[in-house]
Amino acid sequence: PGEQRQTLLFSATMTQALIKLQKNALGDDAHLFQAYEGLRTADQLREQYLFIPAKVKEVYLAHLLEGLQEHKVRSVMIFTSTCKGCHLLSLVLQELGLPCAALHSGKPQKQRMAALAMFKSEQVPLLLATDVASRGLDIPTVDLVINYDLPVLARDYVHRCGRTARAGRSGWALSFVTQHDVQLVHGIEELIGHQLSEFKMEE
Repeated sequence: PGEQRQTLLFSATMTQALIKLQKNALGDDAHLFQAYEGLRTADQLREQYLFIPAKVKEVYLAHLLEGLQEHKVRSVMIFTSTCKGCHLLSLVLQELGLPCAALHSGKPQKQRMAALAMFKSEQVPLLLATDVASRGLDIPTVDLVINYDLPVLARDYVHRCGRTARAGRSGWALSFVTQHDVQLVHGIEELIGHQLSEFKMEE
């Protein structure tokens, strides 16, 4: 008794669950240190958004993926916000004849490594992933990153986009923006210091 206790919380990625835990365990007066100042996307990165109704995201994604050759895209990473969403979307794409691998924390480690190996060896051109794959994994640079679900935290957008336009090469990041995501886009643009351009798609 009488000893002062200090509680420290460290995380490479702040998810909504961690933000909630931080508030519950540490309260609002906790000191928050973020070593993320100056996060920027690559200069060679083409950053665009596609504004679509939330109900038809899958349709637009399938249409886009079927026309990848027109854009000279051979490898794509598609980021979703949840494990369930990642799994369901992979089933939809496979059903539509679009071969893909899925990488999320709901899979056993062995299956995750197998999915990663399939993508790295170019057996499948599409890798669906949650933010577990935005950092720390040995994944070669990809031609296109699709933010199927925008991340809640703007810096996670930067980490996702870091999977393309590496080592001086050009790359493309396309974000699906629905009527519910406008604030998230503003947060991203504020962090990266420029606006995303609109991607026009044939209806």
